[in-house]
Parts: sequence; structure tokens; C-alpha cells
Amino acid sequence: MGRPAHITDEDLLNAAMRVAARHGPARASVAAIAKEAGVPVGSVYHRVPSRSALLADCWVKAAERFAAGFFNRLEQAKSLDEAVEAALLTPRFAREDHAAAVLLLASRREDFLDEAPEETKNRASALTRDLQKNIADAAKRLLPADPKGRERMAVALIGIPYGAVRVFLPQAVPPAEIDAVIAAAARAALLSGTA
Repeated sequence: MGRPAHITDEDLLNAAMRVAARHGPARASVAAIAKEAGVPVGSVYHRVPSRSALLADCWVKAAERFAAGFFNRLEQAKSLDEAVEAALLTPRFAREDHAAAVLLLASRREDFLDEAPEETKNRASALTRDLQKNIADAAKRLLPADPKGRERMAVALIGIPYGAVRVFLPQAVPPAEIDAVIAAAARAALLSGTA
């Protein structure tokens, strides 16, 4: 009978996220991740096939966690004001999970996925397709007469919050006060085509 696990897979992913957020993916060594997790290096290699696979999984898990809330909020939006609420998920996510936000918003996706297993790359590609579909569906629903509705929706809900949050990451957590700025800018972007 083997020894009981002292760390869950989720704990290991979270430790790897914290190390990658603090030092960058290139300097997130297995030794540093093991130290952060409080386990021997061999325990890490026992759970994951490689450092690259672990870091790729970190990025995708962070992206999936963010996407679940974002997609849900956007799918339920019945007005432009409700769509603006989706833009506010970006700064809230950065405050709730700073390490995951640094991976998604202040790091290059390629630094995590270039050497990823094919299955992980496929999960990342599926998230991108789902994001594009959700933005397009929201534009058709909420900006039906606007031929540039999809682009306007993408700028309002992705570009503006990303840019605002990126000012603070990775060094700091975006303050709550930035939410009003993001909401006003997102609202203006959405309404600019309806005048």
C-alpha cells in the first residue's frame, strides 16, 4: 500500500500558479514548485509528466475558471448594462485570484502552451472558440442593428477591462475603484454605435 497523498492535484496546480506568477513561467522550476507546495520534487514528477505539462495545465485551469463566470454572465445578459457586468469580472477575478490573473493577463499565453501536450492545447483552443462565440452571440442579441457589434462587444468586455487591469499586474492587485472606470468605458464603447 502506498503512502497517503499529502497534497491534492489542485494544491499542486495552485502552488505552480503562485510560483509562475511570482517568478514568471521560465523561472518556475519543479524545485521551486515543490518547495511552494511543501512536497519533495519526486512527488511533483510522480503526479505530472513534465514541468511544461504542469505549467500548461495551470494556464488552462486559470482560463477555464475565469471563462466559466464570464460565459455565464454574458449568456444571461439581457441588456447592455448587464453585459457591462461581464466586463467587471476581469478586475474581480484579479482581486480574488491574483496568481491566476497574472498568468492570464500579464503573461504570454505561448510561454505556457508552446510545449504543452496536445490535449491541453486543444482545451485552450476550445476556450478561444467559446469566447469568440459568446461575444458574437451577445452582439447579435444586444446590438442586433450594429454591423460592428461583435468588435464593439469585444473591445468593451475584453479589451477595456484587460487594459485597465494590466496596468496593475503583476506587481499589484487592481483596486476596487477601477471597476467604475471600466464600467463607464465599457458602457461608452457599447453605446457609441447606437447614437
